[in-house]
Amino acid sequence: MADWPILPPAVARAASDLLDRSARSGTCRDDTRLTASRWRLIEACTAVSAPRTESFGQYLGHRICTDDSHPYLRRCAVLGPEGVPAIFAERMVEDLRQLKSVAHAVDACVGEVASAPQPAAPREPAVAPDPWSTGVPPWSVSTLHCRLREKFEKASPDWQELVRGLGELVYRYGLGREQGCPAYRLELVEAGRPGLTPIRDFDAFDLGWLAGNEQRMRLLDENTRNLLEGYRAHNALIWGPRGCGKSSLIRGLITRYWERGLRGVEVPAASYGLLPRLFALVRQRRERFIAVLDNIGLDRRGSLAKALSSVLDGGLEQVPVNLVFYATSNFKDLIDREGDRPQGPPPLQVEGAPADRRTTATAAPWPYDPQAFQRLDERRALDDRFALKIYLDLPDKSQYESILLDYARHAGIPEEEESLLESFRVWCLRNNHDLVGGRTARDFILSRYPGAVRRR
Repeated sequence: MADWPILPPAVARAASDLLDRSARSGTCRDDTRLTASRWRLIEACTAVSAPRTESFGQYLGHRICTDDSHPYLRRCAVLGPEGVPAIFAERMVEDLRQLKSVAHAVDACVGEVASAPQPAAPREPAVAPDPWSTGVPPWSVSTLHCRLREKFEKASPDWQELVRGLGELVYRYGLGREQGCPAYRLELVEAGRPGLTPIRDFDAFDLGWLAGNEQRMRLLDENTRNLLEGYRAHNALIWGPRGCGKSSLIRGLITRYWERGLRGVEVPAASYGLLPRLFALVRQRRERFIAVLDNIGLDRRGSLAKALSSVLDGGLEQVPVNLVFYATSNFKDLIDREGDRPQGPPPLQVEGAPADRRTTATAAPWPYDPQAFQRLDERRALDDRFALKIYLDLPDKSQYESILLDYARHAGIPEEEESLLESFRVWCLRNNHDLVGGRTARDFILSRYPGAVRRR
């Protein structure tokens, strides 16, 4: 299988050594060196395999499902099984037959060692029920992996069915490490190159939990659907007070539209300088991407704001049609945060300027700066890159009380309404929550939830 590097080098060496020693030892099952060779293979597989497998055949089944190197699978990820020439599928069938023969031979050599007691796998931390769980996310591949591994282990004569299933798997869920991944992080990867690192444990969110601001959220939902349908979508700035659901709204859109090809790209502040490389990373891909600039904050005198403005719109390279930028901020104006214009936006036309700003008279209350307006306009250029500015407000008292009661019912907290609302008011005062929104209500319910579960 030299043409298909499906096995890690350590596993390939251990399997080859086991087969060689088994051939030299014949039927002798008590050969000490042969036993050591079996254990080396088991340890090599255990070191690189997830989940834990019971046989070499199961291990190979897992490697096949998560492979990103076979020519057939690489083409299926882009074209789908229907678009790949038959010669690649035939090659995949032959390779799977050979792998099945190798798995059968190795498992026969491992024999009793495979069924011997092995060290217990590390236990995952116990996880209690989560009231905000969205259930099994649509990007989960566990069930499909199990079915495909079973087909490989049974060695069904219909290899074409397995090959087609593998092609459909990678076309819908992706290849290798990216398989079943709804979001990425833009950062430096191997050899200092920018890349998209998969975010395996994406924090899924159900948009149904965001109460209030429905009309404003529909604007962003429509803009996102424009992106999915191939139209030019607008960059959007989602702003408002803390805890009003700005970041949750973006996560909810990714959760809602993942099956239609929507993916998120988290861009930390430390990676803003890598944004020009993001275009090349996503331009030729089928998916649609939201680049998320969360809680954006820039120094008005720094060079980063100017560079970011050029990346978003104004550089020579066209922004890919499958990429849009969504930023969140507590401020409507991203740059003017230090009182540059406390009286409102200054006009650029001199006719609209106050009389005392058109002269160099010494009576002016500030030194004359002939380019003051232009400098402010340059700093405001970043704001203009976000065509949509969507304000999310905190709910009023009656709204957040209704939200709180809905959350309590969903979490199975049977406490009476008046008692629960009074407890919430006390909790907010005690924990200094001066702004009450959806996040505050969810945090309160999380504090009451364990007690309710224990009582049940």
